[in-house]
Amino acid sequence: MVNLRSAAFLSLAVLTPVFVHAAEPKVSADVGNIVFANRDGQTQRLTSSAHDSEPVLSPDGKWVVFVRAVPGKKIATGGGEEEATELWQIRADGKEPTLLVRAHESEKMESVIGGFENLQFSSDGRLVFFVTPAWATSGAVHVVDTTNAKEHFVVAGNNLEIVPSGEYRDHLLLQQHRYFLGGGSYDWFFLFKPDGKEVGVVGEDTSNFKELYSDK
Repeated sequence: MVNLRSAAFLSLAVLTPVFVHAAEPKVSADVGNIVFANRDGQTQRLTSSAHDSEPVLSPDGKWVVFVRAVPGKKIATGGGEEEATELWQIRADGKEPTLLVRAHESEKMESVIGGFENLQFSSDGRLVFFVTPAWATSGAVHVVDTTNAKEHFVVAGNNLEIVPSGEYRDHLLLQQHRYFLGGGSYDWFFLFKPDGKEVGVVGEDTSNFKELYSDK
């Protein structure tokens, strides 16, 4: 005798579509080359220099910025010599590789580009912010426009994060080394506008600020 309840359950299981959530596209570095993985998990090698690292995908998933080492070249900074690197971008389909910024020396620490750390896109994907070694006690935040490769210094600081959403979207959350009037120093976090103008003090810890104004 057929169990009607079991039969109905089997029919529902057959007829009910199974939704498989596609993975988010992502980028990685493999043996010095940049690899892009699409939503279906298919991978494509975007570069072949064997000197590439630290890839970051743009918010719309169409572009990748990455760091390329320049073997045998060093850059003098306030904290010592740094291995020279370059900042590149390339389309997620492997087309239009473009050199955005070269490492270079300067008498002014604000103009030195000694490397590229904390690469982060603005929310519209046009700007890329990064930290480069500069002074003995602090890095320097710079920004480059990916549409025309124009780069400039923004503000001194370390541990850069771009606020992704909320009231302070695209503001710069970073750590600065400062000095007390009576002597001694401290390394607190501060919030800055994208143009480098200070908004205010966040404090020694950023967790409360992130809960209020950043994506969790």
